[in-house]
Amino acid sequence: MMIPRVHMNLSAPGIHVLHLSQLGLTLLTVGALTLTATFWWLGNSLHQQIDALEEQAATVETANEQLVSEAKAAGLDLSYQAIRSIPPQVIFVKQVRERVGFSWTQLLTDLEAAIPPDITINSVSLDEKTDTILLQGSAASLPDLNRLIHQLEKHAAFENVLLSQHATKTTKEEQGISHSVFSLTVTYDSGHLASHHTRFPKHQ
Repeated sequence: MMIPRVHMNLSAPGIHVLHLSQLGLTLLTVGALTLTATFWWLGNSLHQQIDALEEQAATVETANEQLVSEAKAAGLDLSYQAIRSIPPQVIFVKQVRERVGFSWTQLLTDLEAAIPPDITINSVSLDEKTDTILLQGSAASLPDLNRLIHQLEKHAAFENVLLSQHATKTTKEEQGISHSVFSLTVTYDSGHLASHHTRFPKHQ
């Protein structure tokens, strides 16, 4: 007589799920440890770079202090306030140098070459900030005044001719004879002689 075999699973229910969970937790722990080690290495490297930069900055600051001290002993002021005041001084020196190089003789020569002989100039004034010249005078007729404007525009030293005032007047001494009184401004290039080789000629 044969006795039947009975197979019974004595393991607790869900044991396979527990094993899988343990494996997942182990892998997660290993990954977290690896990530932590990576962050630690990066942080340590960053701290080393920061320390090196701080050391370089301290070296530069020490060198600057030594330079300022040596300059002060030599009578030079290299303080922050003194350095900030340098640009306006440079601009002022440049303006002075340009004004020193300005020639009234050359200006009058250029005006004489550009102004027709039948034009009378009563006054010439110069705005040194803008190199603008104010001419006041009289012309025998309106065509003569137009010829003056045309001659100024043709000359290499003058540009931006602007007729600001114009009127026709009759003198008491000569009844019936009128003339044009004018006031005009024009920009003057005092360095035109040095740069005329590189400038294009004006169209007539």
